[in-house]
Amino acid sequence: MAEIYQYSVAILIGVVIFGAILGFLRLQHARKMRSAEGLIRKMEGTAVPVVDGEGWSVKSLQDEEILPARLALYGIPYLAWIITSLVIPSVFLILFFENLTNPYSPPAVQSEAWIAYRAPAAFKFRGKQFPRHALLIPKGKLVTESDRRVVQEALRNREGVRLESVLGTLLIVAIFTLILLYHTNILYPRSTEKNKNLILIYLTILIVLVCAKVALFYEVFSPYLIPVPWAGLMITVLINRRIVPLIMLITLIFVSLASQFDFGLFLVLLSGGLVSGSWVRQARRRSELMAASFMVGLVMVFVYLCELVVTGGGLFDAFPNAVAALANGIVAALLTLIFLPIFERLFDFTSPFRLMELLDLNAPVLKELFFKAPGTYQHSLAVANISENVANEIGANGLLVRVGSYYHDIGKMFRPEYFIENQMAGENLHEKLGLVASAAVLRSHVTMGVQLARKIGLPGAVEEFIPQHHGTSTIDYFYFKSKELESEIKSERVFKYPGPKPQSKETAIVMIVDSCEAACRLLESRDDETVRKLVSRIVNRKMEQGELDQSGLTIGELKKIEDTVTHVLKSTGHRRIAYPSDSVPDQEGKSRDSSLRVVRRRGAREKQSSG
Repeated sequence: MAEIYQYSVAILIGVVIFGAILGFLRLQHARKMRSAEGLIRKMEGTAVPVVDGEGWSVKSLQDEEILPARLALYGIPYLAWIITSLVIPSVFLILFFENLTNPYSPPAVQSEAWIAYRAPAAFKFRGKQFPRHALLIPKGKLVTESDRRVVQEALRNREGVRLESVLGTLLIVAIFTLILLYHTNILYPRSTEKNKNLILIYLTILIVLVCAKVALFYEVFSPYLIPVPWAGLMITVLINRRIVPLIMLITLIFVSLASQFDFGLFLVLLSGGLVSGSWVRQARRRSELMAASFMVGLVMVFVYLCELVVTGGGLFDAFPNAVAALANGIVAALLTLIFLPIFERLFDFTSPFRLMELLDLNAPVLKELFFKAPGTYQHSLAVANISENVANEIGANGLLVRVGSYYHDIGKMFRPEYFIENQMAGENLHEKLGLVASAAVLRSHVTMGVQLARKIGLPGAVEEFIPQHHGTSTIDYFYFKSKELESEIKSERVFKYPGPKPQSKETAIVMIVDSCEAACRLLESRDDETVRKLVSRIVNRKMEQGELDQSGLTIGELKKIEDTVTHVLKSTGHRRIAYPSDSVPDQEGKSRDSSLRVVRRRGAREKQSSG
């Protein structure tokens, strides 16, 4: 029988070769892209004349509309392939850990076994055949001399594993890992998001698998405490609940490979993982997470008892496992609260609990925005209220949209007087500036907002709203004015925001609502037809400019957005009745009588018209 070291070395060599091929293809692709940059610039004419201190000169503008090409193999980024190629042997090493190194040392005679001693590989001793993972010494048993000899013989034969078992396990791990990679590639088309999510998914799977190995092989704790619900909670809170069922299923397949297959344990852990992905999706507070995790534990207990009824197990002996199943849900919530801040910092994830903290209007940044740019502050609140309703209508992340709306214009606090919502009646400061300078001032609120967001530590998902709510759209007022004045600066790029374009539905919603809310303030009448035409014109303009191309919004979702924004904007423009003013105290009774007569006349006319 061959030793498992030979298989492990072959696997590692294969991984190195695969990674080297991917690296070579990536370098070749990058070289081709770099060689094409000069030609692309010449073809698009990105060199335009601009004014500097010495007069006219020609400077090359960076093309910020064109996003860097995603280096990919069959549509999947190279980094995702490399990460996956490292995870497959990692799972393999965990599954065959007891064969690659001494899993334990022989116990002392007359001592109590503090772990369970299982056979690392199949072996034969004194005419008796011991299969792989056979229990040699139960946990807590007093060790005898014969027990010690059996353990020593098992350790001498630990490296002998059948080739069929190794290859079969490796193929199963590879197949299901690639299935997970394929579905992740579909759900998360952006490279950065895909790579970040894959790292978290693989890390949680490996942690669960290590815990399963400790519980099933050594019996340090009950297998019903394997933290599968914790993995479901982490994926749901930090990524998305849609991919949780697939991750839970694949994780439990790997757990089953770690020991003899236990269908009852499989059902209980699977129920905990699936329920954790369903009930926690709306949790915005830590108390709600704890309540949901308690329900997860109850479901696991119920499934365990049902499985016992089917198999005919004794309920009295099942009490310890039932308690462990209930505790698993509660422990999962506690572990989630511990790991959440760590994962948020390491991978720049944004949990609902972090977003709820950012909703505090007493935050120093928002208070500064209120005092320095009160008009922008009120505009941000209005955009947040409308955008959250729109996001909930199409199934987007309403909480993230609200927080992003709060902070999307924080860069305006540095030069608030140059923005119309903060200008009092008086002189317009843009009249003293040239068109290019005015456009530069307006664009600066994006770059300064991003810099401020990074200094105060805003999550990346919130920071994205600052540059993407304008995208690469044109500052139309100054651009068309330059064309009217027949300015020598003809390039539209000079009057464009730096971008990038909205990369998600959430940032696209804020882009649309931000423009509609600002434009609606100029309307004299807010009837349904007028507001609908305005919203439709703005959405069509964004589509013509290509600003929504990378957002993932569908035509149906855009129609829902138009309808919701129209309904909210026309409702916010309602009128109030003009109350009579009692300006002269000595004529109070007369004023009141005249007011009542006016009301009576109006009521009489309304009755006549209705009749």
